[in-house]
Amino acid sequence: MTADEPPSESLTLWGKLSPIWLVPLFGENPPGSHVSKPYFSLTPTTAARCIKFLLFQRNPSLHWRQNLALALLKLRRATYPTKYLHLQARRVPTGKAIELYVSQHPNIAHTTVTVPLPPSSDPHLKNVPPPILHFLTPVTRQDTNNKTTLLYFHGGGFVNPLRATGHMPFILSLHKASHAHQTIILEYALAPEHPYPAQLIQAVAALSYLLTNLSLCPSDIILAGDSAGGQLVGALLAHLAKPSPYAPQIEVENWKNERDQQQFKAAVFISPWVSMERPGDASMFEKVDDKWDYLTRAQCARYQDLWDSKVDEVWACSFSEDRDAEEEEEVWGRVFGRDGHRPMVGKTLVTVGTAEVLLDSCRRFGRECVGGETVVVDRDTTSAVLEKEVKGREVVTVECVGEAHVQPTLDAAVGYEEGVMMRVMLAWLRGV
Repeated sequence: MTADEPPSESLTLWGKLSPIWLVPLFGENPPGSHVSKPYFSLTPTTAARCIKFLLFQRNPSLHWRQNLALALLKLRRATYPTKYLHLQARRVPTGKAIELYVSQHPNIAHTTVTVPLPPSSDPHLKNVPPPILHFLTPVTRQDTNNKTTLLYFHGGGFVNPLRATGHMPFILSLHKASHAHQTIILEYALAPEHPYPAQLIQAVAALSYLLTNLSLCPSDIILAGDSAGGQLVGALLAHLAKPSPYAPQIEVENWKNERDQQQFKAAVFISPWVSMERPGDASMFEKVDDKWDYLTRAQCARYQDLWDSKVDEVWACSFSEDRDAEEEEEVWGRVFGRDGHRPMVGKTLVTVGTAEVLLDSCRRFGRECVGGETVVVDRDTTSAVLEKEVKGREVVTVECVGEAHVQPTLDAAVGYEEGVMMRVMLAWLRGV
């Protein structure tokens, strides 16, 4: 199947799970096949592996549908080689995935804008392609004076594109909860063809376009991203606090006048990939157990190698044992207002699952970089308690008991709406 052909999608649970994670459930379409439905070849080995996980390795903190999604993800890794999975994951690029999803949902208006990049004399940067912005506006009755814009950066280790069946329903749920007028998804270039800092350059250009060409104010914008996209939210804010050498400084009206300085409406970090330390390094993997997560230590290391970032730069690695702690405090203290000045962001949410391979790094990011309180929520937390503990908090890190990396995208793929992280995010955004 080529990247220009539609992904295999089905309205069934099996169909939704298999193609969105871009690996067939129990097999693969026969070579050369152009059939749009998944081709299932249930072998005794694969069936036994799936049953074994569901019976003996399931996460007791999760709903059975969540466990099923995790079982299928772990099954694909046990069945297919890494190279094959990499090729399958990239067969449908982000733009095509969004187009196909919107074509099946006529109530969503979709337009695109290609944002030109300033010329660069740096041979490593001049080949960075211009970013593409996807504007999504669900056709509903809205306040015509509402300019709230959700700017979303998808995850995938900077290597994989957006996965529509999981990402799109999730992003649109955030759109609804935040009462946004429009949602904009950045289609950024992927590594290894375009390593660091290509994505930062494109994110800076995207935000500049919103502020300059669309005349939006920071107070109109909610910055959000999952996994690598969460890293990009942090990198963009770090660039505002301390401009990187790779992209021009973003000019924001009244930004230097603290009394009149406008804040971004909110920043949302969903299981952010904020540390680029190697597996075994204390800051990222000291107490990590990837038993329950579909994201593994080896996969994190592979993504890092492909992205080829610089761990000594705050725009690539939010914190590092090898960098002067004063620089980190200067940047994040400025962004989140711990330096005594007004924060650049009005409200901030960090979410992480306690079963995540990135749990320790997310905890440290929330504690040392963002600040604020930490709240622990589980499946038994009632809506009333959730509203009290989460909604309305200006700065908070929420640990979701038992959940995996970016759990809401898995939940969205199987149509499960009661996941802890999903409920936390929707409750918090309704209070923004």
